[in-house]
Amino acid sequence: MSGARVLAFALAAALLACRTEQSAEYRHNRWDYWSFRARTGPLPEPNYLPWAMHREPLPGPEPSEVLVACRWPDSAFPLPYYVEAPAIPEALAESGARSSADYVAAVDEAFDQWAKAIGRPVRFKRVDSAAEAQLTVKLLAEIQEIDQGQVLGVVHGEADRCSVRALGPTHDRVEIAFAPHEASVFVVDHDGLLTPRQIRAVALHEIGHLLGVSGQHSPLAGDVMYEVAGDRRIEALSEHDRNTLRALYSIPPGTVYARLAELHARPPGEVRRDPPRLGEPVRDERYGFEVRFPKDWQAIRTPNGWIAVDGVSWDYDASVQVVASRGSVGSHLSLLAGQELARGDDVRSEGFELDGAPVSRLIARGSERSEQTDVVDWGDGWVLLVMADSRAQDFEFYRPWFQRVLLSVQRGEAELTPKAAR
Repeated sequence: MSGARVLAFALAAALLACRTEQSAEYRHNRWDYWSFRARTGPLPEPNYLPWAMHREPLPGPEPSEVLVACRWPDSAFPLPYYVEAPAIPEALAESGARSSADYVAAVDEAFDQWAKAIGRPVRFKRVDSAAEAQLTVKLLAEIQEIDQGQVLGVVHGEADRCSVRALGPTHDRVEIAFAPHEASVFVVDHDGLLTPRQIRAVALHEIGHLLGVSGQHSPLAGDVMYEVAGDRRIEALSEHDRNTLRALYSIPPGTVYARLAELHARPPGEVRRDPPRLGEPVRDERYGFEVRFPKDWQAIRTPNGWIAVDGVSWDYDASVQVVASRGSVGSHLSLLAGQELARGDDVRSEGFELDGAPVSRLIARGSERSEQTDVVDWGDGWVLLVMADSRAQDFEFYRPWFQRVLLSVQRGEAELTPKAAR
């Protein structure tokens, strides 16, 4: 994947990388997800809901496992929580610049962000003691070492958070026990006290686990629930984070996502064979464009534009991105071509006009994936990039789809230059 793509939308690399992170025994795939969605009805998307599911054994004489939704029941809310303030050693104090109260307030903000992101039934209330609380977050002014470095947050009793107690009233439900109660957040590292902003980011991650996200984490590097060590936490809930927890709390606790003995195998080499039809226009007021993506592809808003995938965000056959970027057409072409050549791809360029405007195109063919990038001067020091990719063996099939997306790009009615440039 090209450097410009990483620059334009860092999620894309994670989308591909996540496919290799699952165990050989079970790999999350869109076929199981679509089967689940067909049973439950529409879900907030895009999401990484499969990674939030808990893998649990079923009771009974025959060994069997399910992926199951584990979360707090609606009746548990507003969920009482307690924050244990850190005892900051005098040697770490910085003239009162970072007080214990600041760190407690940061955790409060994290709970508030989740409540606003998910909506009903999720609500919280802070109480004055751990005895009154269902959840306790301990703030500790100490360093927690692991082999790979330092961990800044941990949910205690992770392996015992969820368990299947009995079969449910239907094939798609089981009775569960879900009882996470405590997390620790460490407010120091080897350089000293962390900032309240950093602690809020760590608390966001740990609260996500306390709400039900299993220990698998998100597969997408731009999400709060992505697995990282140290203080390199994402500071704001992503669309994937919000939609995943909204989806989790839209289905009953104990909903069976998949029975591992009844999986839907990925059809080998399957690619859409429908004619390339486009959906309704997607408008981006930030950068003054609208675009129509292929019908039924999943469209996702990104920091620099939009991406649509033939599949779901973490498992797809092809993608098309439309993004705005500062710079010139020539500088982007040079950067793209250099990185693709360094990767060993076969790279060629071509030019043509679209509605009287010049378009510069790079095609990079690799052994596994092929890419097509069209670069258009968007004015005032900006370019618009239409970047498309698929598996190498499917590239020629998808090219008419990519071309139709390019032809659909138009300037917004009111905006001629990106709002972000102002």
